[in-house]
Amino acid sequence: MDFKTMLQLPVLEISQVLKTLQGIADEERNKERPQMPNVSIGTSRGNVSGYFINYDTEKSIVLLGNWYDHKPDLQYVELHAIASISLGNIENYLYQFSDGNIPFTPNAEDVPTVLQLKKEIRDVEQSVGKMLGKAIVINYDYAEKPEDLEKYYAKKTIVLLQETLAAIAADALAKEAFVNAVKELSFHLGEENTVNLQNNMLTVCLDFSKGLKSVASKTLLKDCIEKCL
Repeated sequence: MDFKTMLQLPVLEISQVLKTLQGIADEERNKERPQMPNVSIGTSRGNVSGYFINYDTEKSIVLLGNWYDHKPDLQYVELHAIASISLGNIENYLYQFSDGNIPFTPNAEDVPTVLQLKKEIRDVEQSVGKMLGKAIVINYDYAEKPEDLEKYYAKKTIVLLQETLAAIAADALAKEAFVNAVKELSFHLGEENTVNLQNNMLTVCLDFSKGLKSVASKTLLKDCIEKCL
């Protein structure tokens, strides 16, 4: 990122910043070598700093941590006490704070091929079929030659669909309704989050216009699907 690009960043509420940091932390913590955001929080009593670990919206608590001499140093901060937040080690994630103004370019090694996507879809079909007790065909509706960014987000979508369908399978009533109503699921990327059911075909559109910030959560997607059943 250059200086002029940084000037495109909008002002965000503290709650928005924390939500974005939580998403970054969730993605990083699953990597072999996590690069957690480095955060300094200003309060009326001073500053606290450390790696951003977790943000609990229900408890309104932020957890920061440091690692000194193989020992943890943890700090819990109440949301209402936060006056300011300084961010570091987020160069690869600045686009998430831009509200869509700064385009995201995935690393080449993170972009799957169409063949890899098809394989992942087949794996999800088998997994979901076992959970539901019924085979469900899953199709990815894409352009003839999808761009790298679309393929990157398609991979994210496949994971989201698997998690959402697993949540439906774990709910006895939702599972029964889904099995009776759906034979095939088709998904594509767009500029709005929508779900439609017609002739046993469930069509899912996910909004990636602002990256991961605008896409439906697992809970929201599950609710949208259940409303169609």
